[in-house]
Amino acid sequence: MATLVSRSLPRLRSLVLLSRCGLPGISRCQWQSTASKSNQSLSEGDKENYAARVELAVAYRAMEYYNMHEGVCNHLSLRAPAKDGNGDVMLLLRYGTHWSQVTASHLIGVDFESGEVIEGVGPVEMSAMKFHRAIHKVKAADGIKCVMHNHQPYTTALACVKGGRLKNIHQNSMIFHNRISYDLGYGGIPDCDESEHIAKAFDGKNICILGNHGVAAVGTRVCDVFNDLYYLERAAMVQVLAMSTGKELWEVSDEIATEVANFDFTSYAEAHFNSMKSVLAKVEPDYKS
Repeated sequence: MATLVSRSLPRLRSLVLLSRCGLPGISRCQWQSTASKSNQSLSEGDKENYAARVELAVAYRAMEYYNMHEGVCNHLSLRAPAKDGNGDVMLLLRYGTHWSQVTASHLIGVDFESGEVIEGVGPVEMSAMKFHRAIHKVKAADGIKCVMHNHQPYTTALACVKGGRLKNIHQNSMIFHNRISYDLGYGGIPDCDESEHIAKAFDGKNICILGNHGVAAVGTRVCDVFNDLYYLERAAMVQVLAMSTGKELWEVSDEIATEVANFDFTSYAEAHFNSMKSVLAKVEPDYKS
């Protein structure tokens, strides 16, 4: 059985990663925001672009830290101001980069309309591009800027059993009361049609559990989406462990669950994310580069 564990020791950085499709590895030195070197005499767009890159890099590293990743697969994205100040770009990870090695300069800026890479160099995994562009398009009116998709083990385990829905059996579970939609019609590797189907499956919620697949979450801030997925995984872990006893699950009333779900966890999400920045600053400070 998979476990939700974290690392506590810095790892060696000598591993050279190649795309599983045989694409050559690309040094992060081929593109680097000048904002990482100096914040003076920079355009506002460049500063905001770099700040967004750092936030997303932290999220990738934090997901890997908590074992909520699958090597170079799964994907996180963020809408950010373009470096040149002309509109926004969708930041995605260059394909073939292990999440433990993500830096601000590894992230690629994609044009929302054309899907063209306009910032950075390197391959973008096509299913990831289609998946995220579709969700950003559908959810833009809601002010959504961040989209995260992964196959975190316990949440995905629930997505792989009939009737696998999160139950209100623990405080962590109640956080998500009436906040999760379920898409049980797995349609294969996301193409354009499937990506649009998933985007619409959110149905006004900010989390969608994808049957036979994984989970996707959206939000206005990176820290909120990261925190949601972390606590969703903790809630799913408790439920899977409780189910493994063979005993009946002990659910609370909708009234109590609603009270918990309505609690404002904004400051908690910020504190959690900032704590991960502190951890990385001590053991893996290169995430800002």
